[in-house]
Amino acid sequence: MVARPRRWSSLALPAAMALVPFEARAPTLPVGPFHVTVLEGVALLAAGTLALGARTRLRSWRPPPPLVLLALFAAVELVSAAASDDRGGALKFALRMAFMAVFAAAVSLAGPEERRRALLALAVGGAVAAGLAVAEGVGLRALDPLLSAFREMPFNVAGVRRATAGSEYPNLGAACIAYGLLAAVAVAAARQWGARTALVAVPFSVGLLYTYSRGALAALAVGLIAAAVAGGARRVRMAPLVALGVLALTAAAFLAGREVFQLRLASEGVERWYGARYEPAEGALSLAPGAAAVTAVKVTNTGRKAWTDEGQFHLSYHWYDVERRVAMDGGRTRLPRTLVPGDSAVLTAEVRAPGRPGAYLLLWDMVQEHTSWFSGQGVRPAVVRVSVGAVPVAPTAMRAAMPDTSGLAWRPGRGELWALAAAMWRAHPVLGVGPDRFRHLYGPWAGRAWWDDRVYANNLLLELAATVGTAGAALLAAAAAAAAVGAWRARRDAGAAMETIAVLSLLAFVAAHGLVDYVLAFTGHYLVLAFAVGAASALGGASGAGLRA
Repeated sequence: MVARPRRWSSLALPAAMALVPFEARAPTLPVGPFHVTVLEGVALLAAGTLALGARTRLRSWRPPPPLVLLALFAAVELVSAAASDDRGGALKFALRMAFMAVFAAAVSLAGPEERRRALLALAVGGAVAAGLAVAEGVGLRALDPLLSAFREMPFNVAGVRRATAGSEYPNLGAACIAYGLLAAVAVAAARQWGARTALVAVPFSVGLLYTYSRGALAALAVGLIAAAVAGGARRVRMAPLVALGVLALTAAAFLAGREVFQLRLASEGVERWYGARYEPAEGALSLAPGAAAVTAVKVTNTGRKAWTDEGQFHLSYHWYDVERRVAMDGGRTRLPRTLVPGDSAVLTAEVRAPGRPGAYLLLWDMVQEHTSWFSGQGVRPAVVRVSVGAVPVAPTAMRAAMPDTSGLAWRPGRGELWALAAAMWRAHPVLGVGPDRFRHLYGPWAGRAWWDDRVYANNLLLELAATVGTAGAALLAAAAAAAAVGAWRARRDAGAAMETIAVLSLLAFVAAHGLVDYVLAFTGHYLVLAFAVGAASALGGASGAGLRA
């Protein structure tokens, strides 16, 4: 028997789900070696109040299989952390996974009305995130101070802003918007709104597209298909099918009108978007200190992205002091017209010499303002020897001073990250390299001296296999599968339609998104997975069978 939630605790779970898209970087509450965010604090409060409300029933409670599997997964995380080379950092992450299991158990103890309120709250939170994404996408920069509370910096791709929607990264914001839409669709399906669902789906779809997240877009389509299958009856499944149609139409509109969206769908990274060939009219120059000179440079677009005036593409240059190896950036030269891939133009560029006499290298380099130098994307600049103040530059000095473009920041693609994760898994199949350790170790595994430790394996199961071993990955997959089975068995209960559709669509989304991203490192996302597993445990009847009033 499931008791009604107490009045003082009935809003705790909905509050946590409403805050899922918004985990502010500050303030945090120090708790020993940890710093608890507002979202984590609200989730802890929700779990505590739910457990307290069910304290009399906990004595005879038998946790259902999905919760047992999730608890075993958390146990493996803790054991792996103890064996890690960085016990402190690994333990912090493992304890978060332990809390995920606790939160799932607390959700299973909540009443059905409380879980339905939580789904409504998730939909509302996702709607707010979608609104922020739309506002940022259309250029409302007045929101930047607010959004900076959640992210380290703004994000853009090829000069176009990627909305973060109140999250730390665009892909995470896109996932939060998707959670909100799936919850809203479950509500609409249970109420048999049919075509009216389009009014709900449009802002969510547009907001998600402004994040330019390909993985979340594809995973949302999978989630909506799962919602339609779970709906069963024609009137019920109409809502997710309408939402899927809206998503397809809005995506088609973006694809037709936005070059960056087309390029992102056609390639994984942005490196191939940028390509240039430079043909300076003069291979050597002699200039007086501080003097200006005019010279011709033929540039050819060898990349995939058109160089437009709106995109703020310019020809520029860098000065390298041969003796001191000091770099200085030069002025800009506008393009005479848009240069599409394969097109060329001869530019008349003004060069202003450094004020200090010496031997210099002049490096011609295209730039997209506020986005990237082409040399930063691996495009080798053209080099011209320059003597300032009658100081000659020897060819040997030029070769010695030439900057090494192979030292540019390493940007591994998903395929390379997956291969590195698989290699770690093969080397440590039992306990892995330790929770959250992949991002700290993949650089040395690839033989690199520099790497970005904010990058994950971009695959949920491969990251888990590499960090906590075979058993850890298998247990989480088994917990999600058992939860899906429990929810599927409850789909014929008309009174549980909202929860059933929401749980199955959320689990489908996480499974699909997990193929190309890793989301367990972020609080809101593992809370959604915990909610789905906990709600499915209650829906499957195992929780109710295990409780004794």
